[in-house]
Amino acid sequence: MANFLKKYRYDILIITILIFFSLLAFCSQDVFDVFSSREVLRSYLMSLGGLAPIIFVLFVIVEVVIAPIPGFIPAITAGFIFGPALGSLYTYIGSIIGSLIVFFIARKFGRPIIVKMFNEKRLVKYEKAISRHENMLLVFYFFPFFPLDVITAVFGLSAVKTKKFIIVVLIGYIFYVVSLNLFGDYLARMYF
Repeated sequence: MANFLKKYRYDILIITILIFFSLLAFCSQDVFDVFSSREVLRSYLMSLGGLAPIIFVLFVIVEVVIAPIPGFIPAITAGFIFGPALGSLYTYIGSIIGSLIVFFIARKFGRPIIVKMFNEKRLVKYEKAISRHENMLLVFYFFPFFPLDVITAVFGLSAVKTKKFIIVVLIGYIFYVVSLNLFGDYLARMYF
């Protein structure tokens, strides 16, 4: 399974994006007009009801677990499309679920599957750092500048207590997603 995910992670991402835009095209007569402004895009996505947030949350989960793109891109995009409040909520939910999936995959299946999912050189780097400064690296969840998918996998392999990890992630991701979603919302208001 991990080999499959690693081998086809970019294909899965592309398929997910294609499904999203196919759903947009299917539900709209003038799909290109949907992208004419932020308000039109937001109105259109909201007209899909519960489907738009679900698709976005699933996209964030896939991004965290498969990690083909930097995590800040979906967060900024959510702020751009959904605004700072809803964008933060959707990004937060997807990030938490994705991180917990990665953490528990590492706990259950161990290093062999994680090495297949992530670059071993980066894993070793963070394993050394976590073994020396576990609490310091947990603070990384508060800042949108670190490869949290890799760090999450390493924490799953480490001796950190599950409860401690979950509490830090639940709290840390609040600042992470809110700051990025506010930035996305700012960009949307500035340019559209």
